[in-house]
Amino acid sequence: MSIPTPFTLQMLARHSLLRNEDVAISSLEEMPNVLFPALFKEAFEGRQTKLVKEMVATWPLPCLPVGALMKTPSLETFQAVLDGVDMRLTRKFHPRSLMTPLETLSITYYLISQKDLDSLSRSQSLFQLKHLDLRGVVLCDLDIMPLRGLLEKVADTLETLDLKWCGMNDSQLYALLPALRHCCQLTMVNFYSNNFSMHILKDLLQHTINWSRINVELYPGPLECYDDSAQVSVERFALLCPELMDTLRAIRQPKSISFATDTCQRCGERCVYHNGSRLCCCWQ
Repeated sequence: MSIPTPFTLQMLARHSLLRNEDVAISSLEEMPNVLFPALFKEAFEGRQTKLVKEMVATWPLPCLPVGALMKTPSLETFQAVLDGVDMRLTRKFHPRSLMTPLETLSITYYLISQKDLDSLSRSQSLFQLKHLDLRGVVLCDLDIMPLRGLLEKVADTLETLDLKWCGMNDSQLYALLPALRHCCQLTMVNFYSNNFSMHILKDLLQHTINWSRINVELYPGPLECYDDSAQVSVERFALLCPELMDTLRAIRQPKSISFATDTCQRCGERCVYHNGSRLCCCWQ
């Protein structure tokens, strides 16, 4: 007969706070930092929007890992997070100090709406963002201009940008180019698994002349690498990727750069060009 695991003091404290939102909110200023992540997770999953908003506004840690919690999209909970972020700039919690803006925002594998994206771009506490991770957030059917507005807002601070698996197309990337050009603090970008043509990829590379701090660059192979049945043409891949590399080297010298196809449906690997072609195991 198994013995049930006893509740820890932290678990008992969380359960008590979750049962009484008003008490929980009034306790946030004095709450130990160690309680915040687990309490926030339970409040988020329970859609206790009032507590979620106040916890974000008083968040004491440098990273707010929202993306991992968004398995079931909830516009109300997402809006509560954004409202809490905005409150950070305007509310004083300690004499002579304001809560600092968020430096890291991670929203991954989330079915985002146009209203979500619009709200994100209007948030006043993201103006010093250093790390933006939108992996798996499908953007292909959305108006991309709010994301352009956010990138323009954080151009002087943004260090890493992950837009992998966003399914963006040429026109969307074209709309982002003016903002990306001014993101001069970038050290890492990831554009894998987006649908870009050879022409727009060349445009993107030519807009990176100010990326003097960039260390890692990950780009999708151009659409021209695929045949009519959406299969990779290894000959085209081996021909077009060096051409893209030459386009970039004409304006600056990259440190670590790769072009990669989508993952192979048979072996689950990508064909990658990095100082030469490395094909997925189906072609080896």
